[in-house]
Amino acid sequence: MTHYKGRQSERAVEQNFPHLVDTVVPPGGLGARLNAMYDFHSRHGIQAKRGQWHRGEHGGGVIRWCFADPAIAAAFASEFKQ
Repeated sequence: MTHYKGRQSERAVEQNFPHLVDTVVPPGGLGARLNAMYDFHSRHGIQAKRGQWHRGEHGGGVIRWCFADPAIAAAFASEFKQ
């Protein structure tokens, strides 16, 4: 896959930010929930890092969020995991 110049690949992001949280994206999208996920990152003073995306079983998808700190990854998971 082609990336913007200087941008890390999703695999490189996952190696550098090894604490992963997968979130299911319903067929209609995340809507306001996606904004809340980015707000979470802002509240914690971190940049949002996403890893590999893959298609889910029922037409939606799965977004993999990557974190350097396991405690922040756990907090994100508890707030947004379905």
